[in-house]
Amino acid sequence: MTSAAGGSSIAAALVWAAAGLHLLSHGESRPNTSPYYGSRVGSFKSFEHKVKGDVYAVDETTLFIKGFTYDGTAPDAYFWVGNTQRPSPEGYIVPHPEEDYNGRDPPILGRYHMADVILKLPQGKRVRDIQWLAVWCRRFTVNFGDVVIPPNLDVPRARVLPEFRRLAHGLRSGNISVLDAKTFYIPNLHYDGAGPDAYFWVGNGTEPSPLGIKVPNEIGSLDPLRGYQGEDIEIQLPGNLTVYDIDWLAVWCVQYRHNFGHVNIPKDLDVPPALGQTKITVSSNKKKKPNKSTSSTTTTTPRPLLAFFQQFFAS
Repeated sequence: MTSAAGGSSIAAALVWAAAGLHLLSHGESRPNTSPYYGSRVGSFKSFEHKVKGDVYAVDETTLFIKGFTYDGTAPDAYFWVGNTQRPSPEGYIVPHPEEDYNGRDPPILGRYHMADVILKLPQGKRVRDIQWLAVWCRRFTVNFGDVVIPPNLDVPRARVLPEFRRLAHGLRSGNISVLDAKTFYIPNLHYDGAGPDAYFWVGNGTEPSPLGIKVPNEIGSLDPLRGYQGEDIEIQLPGNLTVYDIDWLAVWCVQYRHNFGHVNIPKDLDVPPALGQTKITVSSNKKKKPNKSTSSTTTTTPRPLLAFFQQFFAS
């Protein structure tokens, strides 16, 4: 005989499995199956020091280098960008790693071998403002390798969606932004916190249903949602799930199968890939702005929810 508790656990597992299979079979991923790094800029043309790598524009202020290689032996080399016709001293450093150097020069480039590198352009600069990216030695004004930014490059950008529909428990927000393929920015969020089993919830179909998946809150917790009083927060989809795999984002009560409000996700999004350039902050202070940082990162071909459900059934 199966106990009531055991039967309940099995039933819950079956519901979660069905939700996962539903998302996997109905999600609209990007049309190609290869990893997506943004708009391709081109490959480094190497002159010295074994510079190579493929460059992509992740968003308006971020570049990604796939497989960056450099021997690290030059005395004063940096990532260097500018808007002259070709690399020249009339450029500026793109720090890597990105930190606050308080007016000091960032460290010179060391050795890289097939590294994945995220570069954030200096404040106020955009991809459209530069004509090239180079590995440049300031001391000897030598270009070790460069790639030209194509004019009128179509760069992925964040997309703005409508606000949450206002259905129950005082749920409302400002217009929700999709910052990248995994990150939502929800401004001016209001919710009374009175739902007994409410979560951020995503899934497929024309409207929210029990066949959905919980999304961690702004601090990465899967506890039932607390109340919000006009706070600006960011949340990220779990595992390898992306916005291309879902049709809606909701605040949903699992216990009573009740939709407190949702927003639909259009299928024609062309948002930046989630390579680690967007970092959610730990707190959720009112009027908080999305926080972006840069770092080296390793990316893999997305496999929506597979690892998530392997972990679920192993527990």
